[in-house]
Parts: sequence; structure tokens; C-alpha cells
Amino acid sequence: MVTIQQIAEETGLSSSTVSRILNNDQTLSVRDTTRQLVFEVATKHHYTKKIKKNIKIGVITTFSEMRENHDAYWRQIYLGIQSEARQHNITIDEIMRLDKKTRLSQFRQFDALIALGELSSNAVQEIKAANQRLVLVDAKKHYQNVDAVDPELTNMTIRILDELYQSGRHHIGFIGGINDLIEMDGSTSTSERDLRYVAYKQWTSQHQLNEYVYEGSWQAETGNLGAKHLLTEQPQIDALLIASDPIAIGALNKIKTSGLEPGKDIDVVSFDDLDLVKYLVPALTSVDLKATEMGKTALNRAVELVTEIDSWTVWSTIPSALEYRETFMKFTQ
Repeated sequence: MVTIQQIAEETGLSSSTVSRILNNDQTLSVRDTTRQLVFEVATKHHYTKKIKKNIKIGVITTFSEMRENHDAYWRQIYLGIQSEARQHNITIDEIMRLDKKTRLSQFRQFDALIALGELSSNAVQEIKAANQRLVLVDAKKHYQNVDAVDPELTNMTIRILDELYQSGRHHIGFIGGINDLIEMDGSTSTSERDLRYVAYKQWTSQHQLNEYVYEGSWQAETGNLGAKHLLTEQPQIDALLIASDPIAIGALNKIKTSGLEPGKDIDVVSFDDLDLVKYLVPALTSVDLKATEMGKTALNRAVELVTEIDSWTVWSTIPSALEYRETFMKFTQ
């Protein structure tokens, strides 16, 4: 088996430089051609990095415990991380929440980090500087030097809108949440439009249809207020695309108390496919974002960053699945 010393001799570099390159140390100031040479020699000789025992991975979240209690989607991602960690005998410490007490130094004690939720660009780069091995999960934005695992949102949104349109629904409303981007101290300075809203806006423009939009927090109250507002202002609405199941539950309640029947008078499609939505009356059509698989994929990528020698950034998109139920049945010719 080739050693770092042998790679150093063949490339004309010091052992410490070769080691830092193979460990993806981006703080090392060397030319890209030098990095590429080291990886080429390592690959040629089938260099295998020694797998560190007792890998320790940290999980960062932008959410409070209250937000997680209202949104099972993020808990499912975290459970997926924990489940896969047990398979690899990897230690996952208690989840770290960004707030005024957060110190970058605490991130350096981990072999790799997984971050859940919407971070500001500054926060991402600060965390990355503290620990080069970082994986973002559903962060809504990609960075050239940061690995990411995301749900399939844009293509699925377009598919749903196409199917609603084909079924005769031409007055489609959207109810969604606003993504606040979190800083290192837990504060919010900017926000990011949700990809589902962006896809909806583009789709309605392409089809020369009117937009009917309501946005708020990621809670059932937003669905209740949104449905009330849209149905009052635009009674011709015949379908609603909703960005999450908690929001959709509030919307369904308002639709029914308004004397309309979801799935007949107005179709409703949501995202998350939480366990409880199949037991609603009527049962909610929703997109399974494969949250558990996202967590597992993020954990595996974090392990690869620790144990492999690849030097490229990986963005993984997990395919989602539309689960048809009573609020919208699959369109057939």
C-alpha cells in the first residue's frame, strides 16, 4: 500500500503538504495544479486513507425546539442522520442550535458537520472556515465549496401544477412560508423565497395565468389565514398548492368551514407527507420528500468527507414521490 511519504517523493512535495491536500485542507495555499497532481498520484497507486475510528459528527440546526415541534419534517431528517450514524458506529452529540452563545471553536472538535435549515451566506462561510467538512441539508441555496443534500422541489412543483391544469383547474393558488436566513448568533437579517413559490410564479407566467399567493410563517395559522384571504378575494380559485403539511392542515380547516369540499370543489396538494395527513378527512394528497433518506445521505456524505480523498463538491438531490389521496386524485386521460 502506497504511503503519504511515497506520494510526497513522487510529487516532490513535503509529506505534511501531501497530507493536508489529501485531507482537503482548503486553508493550505497551493496551486490547483499541485492539488490535482497529488490526487492523480494517490489514485494511480490506489492510496486508501486510513479510516479514523470513533468518527464524531456534529449536527447544527437553525431551528428552535418549538419550530421542530410544529414541523416533523426536520425531526425526520435528524432521525435519519441518527439511524445511519448507528449503522456506522458514529457518535452524534446533542444537536447544536445557533444562538448568541454559539462559538465557532466548538465546531472544530468534530470530524465533520451537518447543518439543517436555512443559513445566511455569511454563516455558511464562517462555519466552513471553522470546519472544512460541512454538509448542508435543505439549505435552499448552493455554494461552490460546500456539499449539500436537498429535496426535489422545483420539478415536483411543476409536475403538480401540470396535473392540476390537465384536470381542469386553471385558477390555482399558492400558500407558503418565508425562509428566514439565520446568522451565527441566531438572528435573522435576510430571507429567501421558497423554491416552490419560485416554480409556481414561473409556471403561472408561462401559462399566462393569474397568481394567487399568500405567504407567512410555517404554521397551520398561515394556512387558515391564507385560505380565508384567497377564497374571499378570489372565489374562483379551484386548487391550492401548499408548501407544507402543517400549513395545509390549517387551510383544509378553513376550506371546510367555508362550505367547500376539498377534492371536489377545490383540489389541495401539499408537501411533507407527514404520517397524520393520510388520516385527515378528507385524506391529504402530499409529496413525500424522503426526509429520512435525506438525513441518511447527509450522514454518509459527511463520512466520505472524513474518510475519502475526493476533492470535489457534491450536491445530492433526493427524488420525491407524490402520494395521491382524496384532496387530489391522479389525473387520467
